[in-house]
Amino acid sequence: MKQTNTHPLIADYLDQVCRHVRATEMHRRIRDEMESHLLDLMDEQMDDGVEEEEAVRQAILQMGDSAAVGKQLHRIYKPKVEWRLLAYVLGFLVVGLFTMYGTPVNYFTEKVDRYWLSSLMGVGLMLTIAFTDYRKLLQYSFHLYVLPVGMLLFLIWYEYYVHGNLISDTSHFRNIPFGPISMYLFLISIAGMLLTRTWRFRSTASKLMVFVLLPAILLLMTQSYLHLKLYIFGFLVLLMYTKTVRKEKLLLFIASVGAFIGAWLLDNYTFERILDWMQPTKDPQGGGYMYLLTMETIRSAGFWGHGFGAPSQMPRIDTAFKFAYLIQSYGWFGGLLISLVVALFMMRLARVIKEVDEPYGKHLIVSIVPIFSLHFFWPLLMSVGMLPTISDLVIPFLSYSLIGFALINFAILGLILSVHRHRNSIGKPHTFLAK
Repeated sequence: MKQTNTHPLIADYLDQVCRHVRATEMHRRIRDEMESHLLDLMDEQMDDGVEEEEAVRQAILQMGDSAAVGKQLHRIYKPKVEWRLLAYVLGFLVVGLFTMYGTPVNYFTEKVDRYWLSSLMGVGLMLTIAFTDYRKLLQYSFHLYVLPVGMLLFLIWYEYYVHGNLISDTSHFRNIPFGPISMYLFLISIAGMLLTRTWRFRSTASKLMVFVLLPAILLLMTQSYLHLKLYIFGFLVLLMYTKTVRKEKLLLFIASVGAFIGAWLLDNYTFERILDWMQPTKDPQGGGYMYLLTMETIRSAGFWGHGFGAPSQMPRIDTAFKFAYLIQSYGWFGGLLISLVVALFMMRLARVIKEVDEPYGKHLIVSIVPIFSLHFFWPLLMSVGMLPTISDLVIPFLSYSLIGFALINFAILGLILSVHRHRNSIGKPHTFLAK
């Protein structure tokens, strides 16, 4: 597309350069920068007494062949997949599937089949999202907000008014991960709404209701205490990154902390888990049993462990305590090796945040990467008794989980990969919270 005030020869040269650059979103930046440089070269020629037409030709010659320049720029701006993250995921899946065959668990055949199915479906979903332009989601940010609101309202209506029961572990939809789906959709939608100038909510009260109170109320009513805490954590990280009016930022922060404390207090088992973790010997046959058993299991594993398929007295060794069982089977050496790989994976995720410049992508990964990393960090330390037990947190890809939960992890990683592919895309950050 030629600019109206651009010399025809320059415009034609820029068109030829841009034909070789597939990242069309970079064409405007390339044209502006190259035209500015060409005009500078042209002015130098004209200062030496060269006619305008000849000065343009000389400037173009100095810039170089349009095809060569275009191909070089294409290599610079070509979307690149973060293959190292994919390699880590495949490594986790291989280890998880291999060790699953030696794990003495109930319903072994059914779980292995589900593990394979979720892995194959998940890799396909992850790659599909990774090679899709995530920026297309920006225009649907408010729709993505309405979707979890509708899902949670339906769940509340169905359980309360159709069956007359509180939502609990006996819920008819207990196998559908409404909590994590809603949590991530809220964060993804709000990350986009913060950049949408046309978003109509302007008052502080509206921002408090949309960003904090409504998600908190719905997640509390569906008893998704853990995912409310995780949502608040992700939103606070996003809020700290976003440039906002200080007074509004403080109010949003206070409301978010209040919602977090509310979820903490309403979760009946929170304080019990913390007390059992701090003093496991006080109730060795009750709440402290798992912590004592975990410590004894790890202590007895030794440097090399008890080998593939070692029998275990620990429950949930395929899910929440998978890491502890891996140490039991492959020893402290195996545990240290897995910990090192997980640490490298998390460091790579942190580097992705640093490398992304595009505003919408930055908002997305700033809010979801910390939560995604927590799913690795917490179960790892929980399995060795260094953090309280949260049975709903399992190490993604490495541990067995229901298909819906597994697909969410693959989808989130696919979104992170998509953001990283377009990390050099240029945009100007705006937030309606800023003055």
